[in-house]
Amino acid sequence: MKLPLLLMFLGLGAAAARAATPFPDWVVQAAAVKLPSYPANTGAVVLLDDRLVSIGPDGRATERLRRVVKILRPQGRQYGEIVAGYSKDEKLDYFHAWSIAPGGHQYAVKDQDVRDQALGQWGILYDDVRARTVTPPGADPGGVVAYEVERRVADYGTEEESWHFQQDIPGVRWVLEMDLPPNWNHYDAWLHHAPVAPAEVAPNHWRWELTDVPGIDLTDVPMAPSPLALAARMVVHYGARPLPTGDQRWTEIGNYYDTLAANRTEGPNEIAVKSREVGGSGDFKARIQGVAGFMQREIRYVGIEIGIGGLQPHPAADVFRYRYGDCKDKATLLIAMLNAVGVRATWVLVDTHRGFIDPVLPSIEGNHAIAAIEMPAGYSDPDLKAVVTTRGGKRYLIFDPTDTYTPVGLLRFELQGSYGILVAGNDSQVIQLPMLAPDADTLERAASFALNADGTLQGTVTETRSGEAAHAFRRLYYEEGEKEQHEAIERRLQNDLTSFTIDSSSAQNAREINKSMVLQYSFTANGYAQSTGDLLLLRPRVVGRHARPYNNKPRAYPIDLGETGTWRDRIDVVLPAGYTVDDVPASVDLDLGFASYKSDIKADGGVLHYSREYVVRQLDLAPEKSADVSKLMGVINADENSSAVLKKK
Repeated sequence: MKLPLLLMFLGLGAAAARAATPFPDWVVQAAAVKLPSYPANTGAVVLLDDRLVSIGPDGRATERLRRVVKILRPQGRQYGEIVAGYSKDEKLDYFHAWSIAPGGHQYAVKDQDVRDQALGQWGILYDDVRARTVTPPGADPGGVVAYEVERRVADYGTEEESWHFQQDIPGVRWVLEMDLPPNWNHYDAWLHHAPVAPAEVAPNHWRWELTDVPGIDLTDVPMAPSPLALAARMVVHYGARPLPTGDQRWTEIGNYYDTLAANRTEGPNEIAVKSREVGGSGDFKARIQGVAGFMQREIRYVGIEIGIGGLQPHPAADVFRYRYGDCKDKATLLIAMLNAVGVRATWVLVDTHRGFIDPVLPSIEGNHAIAAIEMPAGYSDPDLKAVVTTRGGKRYLIFDPTDTYTPVGLLRFELQGSYGILVAGNDSQVIQLPMLAPDADTLERAASFALNADGTLQGTVTETRSGEAAHAFRRLYYEEGEKEQHEAIERRLQNDLTSFTIDSSSAQNAREINKSMVLQYSFTANGYAQSTGDLLLLRPRVVGRHARPYNNKPRAYPIDLGETGTWRDRIDVVLPAGYTVDDVPASVDLDLGFASYKSDIKADGGVLHYSREYVVRQLDLAPEKSADVSKLMGVINADENSSAVLKKK
């Protein structure tokens, strides 16, 4: 599912020529603006971003965009690369670009120097999104690039306009104008920015203007959320009728999508037959597992998005027949198949950048579609954890049918805790997706090693993984060959060992996603323990890392812990003959509420026992928790790198 078409900057190049016609005044005026002092890592600045959206009496929209960017430093050259996107339903009526070189020379791009090319998207086999691309000369530090675009906006009936006025570089001046037909209504909603009242510059012609908008700078900001979730933006809703706001607007958006997609779930009898075959006649859990398993095994993720096909799913019959589809296609077929076995389901429109969709900003913008499966009244099962309750009291199990390696009942971490639009007719609403408890993502690592007097360590590790902890390894052992599997284990061990040889490896239940996956590998590590006189220094935590880079710099942005989960290690090392434990690191026990970490090291009968448990209970933290996160990462890092001292008897 694609976002509405945007104009953007990308890394593409072309030639241009010295200007032979008068230069646009708006480019010259923007280039003459005196700039404030920016941080040393600021590569470029938007001098002007000026959009005019004109709505005709029939609801059709046209857009004129003028944009001027100044390159400040060498790393800012990428912002001089211009891409003006268009599609079958969003025609470019005009495109032109200019530049002012650092020395002051003015250039205008010739039409023959502009390239036309397709813009590919991951997982999309074919779409109709193309672009006019060019890099004017002079896109060097001190240079200015500018362009103007006029295009017809696709008429898909969404009746909203998004204003993404905060980006990764600062902006001097941002303007949005909405020219509406007489007596039409509008309202604006804002995210991460105080509302700004528009000026009515002509009858029902509204103008918003912002100045000195800072960029989203995540340089040296560890554990940062997605910049798309942090950026301030505004959405204007408009129409000839009175406009609902807040929750009612969310309902209207869901209703819109319902009318767009509902009839796509209709299908031939073959769908019902296959649904009953894979779903059987068991209880609720058995039926949804059967259908979900079919979707994950048999329907490939392949997108064909043309025109409104970026929003509207293909018919379930086509997805079933050809055995492929994109996210909304797979959700549509899932809904059709579940209906055939007596289970009601619907769409949920989401975004894979947690925090991008926010309840205060009603909008259809998003990049993904998943499913909500209605739970029977009073039904409960410990395996079905990803459950939400709507404001009307209905319970839904949230499931992503595009996710091949996450069993129904769980949800990938990037969707947890985020928001989505539940498509349910007049009961449509914005819902918060579940944040799973730590027991939904688990790793139990058990290892047994023998240490030789020369420092060589040899042994076997057994990892029992479920939920998110198993996801990447299921893909590895399902899709890749032995060579790739061996290399993946090598890369992991290289994080902990300097010299080693993998002796064997195997995996169980990689394809049985409703069971825990078991990964086992054996290795020999030469020189693992370091000799100092009659002492051996041994790191009890042999493999596995939880510490993540962090710093104590002042923090303005929230903290993204990544995922909730519980990860445990039990590692035994048999000491070499003639050695005893002289000293061990202190035990650790830290609980900060949002996460806890504890470890223990003991010696018993010639064996060193190391155990630890790391639990993360929350996904996102306020910046004020930065000191606690720094403390947590410091404690984990110290424990992971601590050494026990072995002494020769």
